[in-house]
Amino acid sequence: MCHFHKLSNDEKILLRDQLLAYAALIGGKNALLKLLETIRNTSPHPLISKTALLRFPKGLIKWNKNVHRDNLSLLSSRMNARTDENPNLMVSKEDKSYKNVANMLRSLGPLTFTVAMNKEEDGLGFNFKAFEIVDSDTTLMTPMFELFFFCSVSITKKIINYAANDDAGIDNAQEDDETL
Repeated sequence: MCHFHKLSNDEKILLRDQLLAYAALIGGKNALLKLLETIRNTSPHPLISKTALLRFPKGLIKWNKNVHRDNLSLLSSRMNARTDENPNLMVSKEDKSYKNVANMLRSLGPLTFTVAMNKEEDGLGFNFKAFEIVDSDTTLMTPMFELFFFCSVSITKKIINYAANDDAGIDNAQEDDETL
């Protein structure tokens, strides 16, 4: 997802719609962007927090397991090794790092995040998973996990504000009909 320009129009629209739905659940685009900026500005990386939670101005994000620094480092290296043709985080069984990667993915597989708001009027919050485990040889990172914890805020802004040429044509046609 950090390589937004490589996605198809349909994938971009789907991702935009999902982000906008999450933004609506926590009080709008600005609230979502503030959450992401809080995540980016937290040092060390928020995932290795011993409390498995991070506060942001209007609420908190918490997760169900602690992430150890070595698992985060291995995950980061596996993310960098992915390609467009093979987004799988798991390595082949012949690879020297197979056991370490398998243990890391087994450990982090059930990782789930909950975004909760301080006040009910600020929004409802939402949940998302970190990984999609397809089978024993295939584990994919969910787009939301990657956007929330690894991509820059500017990429998320591009996604939220994305307008496909087809969408713009439909919107303009509807506006023209309304003015007649």
